[in-house]
Amino acid sequence: MNHFFITPQHIQESRVLFPSDVSHQIVRVLRLKMESTVMVLDNHGHQYEVRLEKLDTQQCIGKIVQALIIETEPETRLHLMVAMTQREKFEWILQKSCEIGVHKITPIMSERSIQIPASDFQKKKERWERILKEAAEQSRRGMIPVLNAPLAIQAAFHDPAPIRLIAWENEQNRRLNDIFENQNSAEISLLIGPEGGFSEPEIQAAQSKGWIPFSLGKRILRMETAAIVACALILHQMGEI
Repeated sequence: MNHFFITPQHIQESRVLFPSDVSHQIVRVLRLKMESTVMVLDNHGHQYEVRLEKLDTQQCIGKIVQALIIETEPETRLHLMVAMTQREKFEWILQKSCEIGVHKITPIMSERSIQIPASDFQKKKERWERILKEAAEQSRRGMIPVLNAPLAIQAAFHDPAPIRLIAWENEQNRRLNDIFENQNSAEISLLIGPEGGFSEPEIQAAQSKGWIPFSLGKRILRMETAAIVACALILHQMGEI
């Protein structure tokens, strides 16, 4: 069944008035038929089974058949804070981390990462949020992950999450299963460094703020691989995968 995120103003009592972009997708791309059933989510925790009653590229209309409980969202709110990288890699990280179940994503500007001015981020934000929306629909998420504005690494160190983890290739002993033996917090922040890794002063600064370095194993992973592997392992430790 196809899933669509629709803003709440398009959901009126027992009807859904699909916006033009979604209507075009329904009619021209997916070629759904009258009486077809789709799933509609409002990104505020509500999900509806909807039967299409009118097909039009400008505005399809559907009738709400029933409201459903969202069961696909992790209870763990995992915040991925990832060093800014090349566009293709960053967009891949957005897509895959959304599919896995990340709650929010913040690009980080560290000593060795790509720097992204606020003006450049605003230009790309619409495209990146569309990638997240499409990934959330494809993976049947109940919510679209939040995409935050870029942060300087020193500001990121002040994140208030109870569990703050930083992947570091020079950590020899501490693995994720060691960390989670006595942890059950639903809020976790994860820092992933750039291609060249975090600098020694950055690691020291992170540790001084309570961040816990951990190892992803004996092999060196590409940063985009490390981001997805770490997210998956954390959610697995929390019983979400």
